Amino acid sequence: MPLLYAVKHVVRSWKLFLALLIGIVLASAFFAGIDIKANITAKKALDQEIGQIYADFQISQYGANSTDLIALRDKILEVNGVLDAEIISRLYWWSITLASENKTTEYLSAMISSIDENSHVYDGWLNKPVEGIGENETYVLENSQLGSMVKVGDVIVINFSIYGRYGDVSFVTLNLTVKGLATLSDEAYSIASSYSQWFGPIKNEHQVYSREIASANNNDHTVTVELQGEGNPETRLQELQATNTMSNLLLVDWNKTTARIHDSLNNSYLQPTVLVYLNREALISPWDIQTSINNIEGVKNNIQNKIATELGFHIEFQNNIEQKLQLFQFTSMIIRFAFTFVSVPIFFMAWYMGTTVSDVSFNLRRREIGLLSTKGFSRRQILSIFLAETLLIGFIGGLLGVLVGFLLNPLFTQFSTDAMFNLQVISPYTMIFTVAFGVIIALLSTYSSARKASQLPTVDALREYAPTEATKAYRKKLTWIALTLGTYKIGVFAAGINMNPLLNKIVFGGGNFIIVLLAGIWVFVDLILNYVGPLLFFWSFTKLFIQGSLEFQALATRAAKVLGDLGVLATKNVRRNPARSAAIAFLIALILGYSFQVTGQLASEQDFGVRQTYTQIGADISVDMAYAGNSSHTLEAIMTNVSDYVQNATIEYSFSAIPPSGIGISMKAVEPDSWLNSAYYEGGWFSGNDVATAFNLLKTKNSTIILDRSLAKKYSLYIGGNISLGFSSMSEKNRVFEVVGFFGPEQDTEQASPTYSTYWSFASNTLYEEARNYTSSSSRILLKLNSEANGTQVAEIIRDIGEPNISYVQSFAEQWKQSQSDIIKMGSLDIQRLGIVFAILAASVGTALVSTVSMRERSREAAMMSVKGLSYKQLLTMFLTENMALVVFSLILGAIVGIITLNGNISALDTMTASLVRHRLVFTLDTMLMLTSCVGLILASTILPILIMARNYATNLERMVRLR
Repeated sequence: MPLLYAVKHVVRSWKLFLALLIGIVLASAFFAGIDIKANITAKKALDQEIGQIYADFQISQYGANSTDLIALRDKILEVNGVLDAEIISRLYWWSITLASENKTTEYLSAMISSIDENSHVYDGWLNKPVEGIGENETYVLENSQLGSMVKVGDVIVINFSIYGRYGDVSFVTLNLTVKGLATLSDEAYSIASSYSQWFGPIKNEHQVYSREIASANNNDHTVTVELQGEGNPETRLQELQATNTMSNLLLVDWNKTTARIHDSLNNSYLQPTVLVYLNREALISPWDIQTSINNIEGVKNNIQNKIATELGFHIEFQNNIEQKLQLFQFTSMIIRFAFTFVSVPIFFMAWYMGTTVSDVSFNLRRREIGLLSTKGFSRRQILSIFLAETLLIGFIGGLLGVLVGFLLNPLFTQFSTDAMFNLQVISPYTMIFTVAFGVIIALLSTYSSARKASQLPTVDALREYAPTEATKAYRKKLTWIALTLGTYKIGVFAAGINMNPLLNKIVFGGGNFIIVLLAGIWVFVDLILNYVGPLLFFWSFTKLFIQGSLEFQALATRAAKVLGDLGVLATKNVRRNPARSAAIAFLIALILGYSFQVTGQLASEQDFGVRQTYTQIGADISVDMAYAGNSSHTLEAIMTNVSDYVQNATIEYSFSAIPPSGIGISMKAVEPDSWLNSAYYEGGWFSGNDVATAFNLLKTKNSTIILDRSLAKKYSLYIGGNISLGFSSMSEKNRVFEVVGFFGPEQDTEQASPTYSTYWSFASNTLYEEARNYTSSSSRILLKLNSEANGTQVAEIIRDIGEPNISYVQSFAEQWKQSQSDIIKMGSLDIQRLGIVFAILAASVGTALVSTVSMRERSREAAMMSVKGLSYKQLLTMFLTENMALVVFSLILGAIVGIITLNGNISALDTMTASLVRHRLVFTLDTMLMLTSCVGLILASTILPILIMARNYATNLERMVRLR
């Protein structure tokens, strides 16, 4: 009975339920969108993770001969789910001795990688050979040390020394002709050079092996390479990794060259592996990780069973991909939790909007409730009818939310071609949970209002207007407590104070037990208030000063005096529904304050990331030198190639100085004018004198220094003060420098390092010229590019110069792009941006619907005013005045508190660290557009319903007059 009545009433009075339905649809669509975004982010993260795996399985059989290996590979290829398989063997050796004709010897480490004729290495061979690698031929990795020493046609002779059990030695020789130089992609290099299970022959630790000097004959371009080694192979591997010399790579063909000597070596050196590549598209679904793991496990079991039953081999199996998938299950949960956490404010606003709309809707149905009571319906039956309506609306809203979420798929997937409108991104779980969410949010939004409505006495329900329920004393006390806590947190934000460090000093600093206990409790309370403080302030402020006080009405009356009697009448009407007015004010203020916080925080973090990256690099491009003494020559070589792209360039020398106390000082010696025009710096980093003045004094005045501010504080030095500095191994006495400026943020003495300067101090490059012979130093070249130059392209040009003194090149463009590759972090930021959009839409729709319902409540009043002579313009002015006063006040309140909270959060970020780059309050163009859109939508949602409803009142009245 209640369900049937609910269905009939929903169908008959659908306009009444439209407000709640739209709110539920928006909330459910965003909920579905979160799951869609989580799925897409998970897919991208999974692709990124498994994209780093060069081979899914690695299968090895210790002691297998070449025939066994070929049979092993062929059997693996027969298994369903295997896309490809190849034999590869990698020999790592820690010492290659190249002896030239003049007896100069260079010690190299080398890697011999034997690849299959259909190896995946060829897929990433950027200068791919036409015919591949022939018998007894090799390709040497280009841009390696060995690659620079050999040329096409050279013959590399490799002598493998085989030590028997009784100390006897035999040799196996390979004569490899250098066919060319290989340029490999990162993936191809990983396949060719990754370490296998064995790192070389395990020898008796008591055996000692001599290193034989190789011979070379330059006439026939023959180079003899003696590969020998000693000691534990794992130790040799660690030495190789430490010296970073693994790039000396020789590529040979397994079938044509290595297979014929494999059996002769008796596996003492070459330990081949079969790399297995699975059909990932068929086996792995990012939407169902557990099934994907089961599929991978099934292929693994099939391979092991087939090899054991048909070949009788015992294999070593390394599953590279299954572990990634297992770890990713946890990562996927973290993604969903993070996305849901940042979306909690949006769901709260959807719930609060629903409660406000429900209050208004049930107020319109008071006569219906009274009639149901007179017909004999009990309060429980009336409540059951209302809840049945809610369940129906929630179910329909959840279904529509799934549909809207799917239609908005491009927004959540950022128009990704492989995921846009892909039915897989909305799994059955997404649909079920979204519908359940719609039902739950509907019940939570309407239960309290429905219960209060069902409890109305019949006489009160039949009245046109009911008096406002008096606020209970305990609730008013609760409101004042909320206002006190919220005001405290807003005050802390306004002062830019992070209370946690201050409170932690009390807690961990000892002292009175009661004080420590109270401080410990307040640490927890303050942490919670960081998130709910503004919400408590908005809620309590609107409750006390709009719903429970005449102060807002008095303020609105004074503001509306310019409109005369209409303004006074409008402001009196504000008191008609104070609870509703307070709810609308709270919702608008909260959504605008939240928009300021989130958009401002995102803009500030992006600004901080850009500046942090620039600070780490030092300029648009930085070029680190291998030897500081040749920096000027290297700068000339660089400018010869990139002068068209470079606006300014400078050399920056770094070294150390020692004051009398022994605390080391990091020094940077620069040419003041060129450094200021080339390097990245911020004026706030310097104090005492402004940047231009301080660097001009470095240039024009001898023995001056811009001192690290933390050291200046330690020594109590001021501008014009002197500090004595020495340099290691200097025979002369220390130099005295005049302080002409300070560098770096001010720090507490407790936080500063007791043994070394926190940042660095600046001196003129003339000091470096004097001290270069007495201290070790390093240098880098800083380049400021033209505005139209491509930083990535310029960095590649510099790398291709081939200047031996260039150690490595860093580009801001490359580093910034790399910093944006964190898929989970960027996905969370996208959810917050989309959350703001949905929250603004929800608040706007809620405001519009409440305004519409409120205007419907006053249809008789509007008609009576029209009959008494009020024109459409006067009627519109009155309605706009009483609504706009509330909306404008709420917007101002939300903007002020939002900016204060944003500034407090940004200031608190820098109190825990001594970073040179500080967060700052930034409003970018897209931020301003977002906030302007928010204000515009809220104003439109207030004005448009009034315009439409007032026009309808006037039109209906005119129609009635004409009929008469």
